[in-house]
Amino acid sequence: MQDILGELNRVRGVGGCLLFNSDGLLMESMLRSDVDEQALAASGGALIAQATRMCEALGIGRQTAFSANGDQGGVMVLAAGQATLLVLLDPSANLALLRLELKPFLERITSRLTL
Repeated sequence: MQDILGELNRVRGVGGCLLFNSDGLLMESMLRSDVDEQALAASGGALIAQATRMCEALGIGRQTAFSANGDQGGVMVLAAGQATLLVLLDPSANLALLRLELKPFLERITSRLTL
């Protein structure tokens, strides 16, 4: 999995990434900054749980992705099979282009997790 995350980190606009399970437990990480990976995975798990409840309440189906932006960058959280991929975004990231570029990575991660 480290090979996939390493390639993902070389995509323009990506500032690091980590993979966690539905319980918010860290599976793999490749962050460039000094971030508490366990805490970030746990926070991501809590966000996924809340987003899932919101999607169910709205009747819009299963939660597959969401993003948030701050003045110093952003984060994109995407379903990757039974896991979730959290991608830290540089301030200059093009979200529309990045979503397209992330699709093959999500497919590879999902495939690897189902082996």
